[in-house]
Amino acid sequence: MTEHVLPMDSDEACNGNRSPSAWVGVLLAAGTGSRYLAAADGGIGASDHKLLAMLPDGRAVALTSAKTVLSVAPETIAVVTDRPSDLAVQLSDAGCEILQIPASPRGMGVSLAAAARYLLNRQMAPASKNVRHAGSATDAGTDAATGIAADPAAPLNGCVVALADMPWIRPGTLTQLLVHAAPDRIVVPVYNGQRGHPVVFGADFLRELADLSGDMGARAILARHGALEIECDDAGVVRDVDTPADLIFNEETDQ
Repeated sequence: MTEHVLPMDSDEACNGNRSPSAWVGVLLAAGTGSRYLAAADGGIGASDHKLLAMLPDGRAVALTSAKTVLSVAPETIAVVTDRPSDLAVQLSDAGCEILQIPASPRGMGVSLAAAARYLLNRQMAPASKNVRHAGSATDAGTDAATGIAADPAAPLNGCVVALADMPWIRPGTLTQLLVHAAPDRIVVPVYNGQRGHPVVFGADFLRELADLSGDMGARAILARHGALEIECDDAGVVRDVDTPADLIFNEETDQ
């Protein structure tokens, strides 16, 4: 499977000064949105991919999700396919690094595994190189996608794994999760007894994440190692967009 990182505009790379963060965001945005299209059935918004659909306040679903993750993890990798093409553009313009993978019917696990492999490769890169999917930087020690100096020795505590179709999560919830996070720990939010997203994986679990496949995602890893559950009052952690009707969400009434 070929994975590659798309170029980011130099202005979006913080004028070349952005450095690797201790906690990296991973935004999973490679789904096909088939249930959304099936539910639309030719109605309003039927031609739209759900991640490009607009919320009642005029914000796009995926872009809103991305900005929330970026607010606490300025270095965020968005995993996408080549369609819809506008999605990668929106997320790159917002400040995400784009990891493009082939479309796959095998589900979320494939996207998460691709992100984990990318992070592992970056950690293992020698100081004189920056390892990419199948290419190399144009200059030794420089990131070919962003044009920023690579620092493979920079510590990585882990990643904040968020879903692009969950636009109602509050930034403060992510901050709360990171307060409890550690490289050897998995942290999950819980709302009204229900586990939700995002999930924070310590760096110790990256190798297991890199071996994932299928739509089960990381459930097997959570079952094997357990997770620290953090109670929160944010209904957004359990609310996603599956159909056009889901675009309307009132936290006070939709519990």
